[in-house]
Amino acid sequence: MAELSRLSELVQESPRTVVVDQTETYLHAEASSAFFGFVDDLELFADRDNSQIQARSESRLGDSDLGVNAARLEALRSGLEG
Repeated sequence: MAELSRLSELVQESPRTVVVDQTETYLHAEASSAFFGFVDDLELFADRDNSQIQARSESRLGDSDLGVNAARLEALRSGLEG
């Protein structure tokens, strides 16, 4: 899917973010916070059967991410549309 390719570009352009695994239909990246260096996992899956991209961004530690992961997914969505 072309959308996953574009999202991959956006992820690779993101600060403190490293792609650790990528296939034709899946991407896993690790994003580190600027201040404490906490690592969040970002996963994208191109669900070809349903013509959609499934996305997950989640903190590895802590009770709250202060909205960082939701903002990350929103930025990717906006980047894909723009």
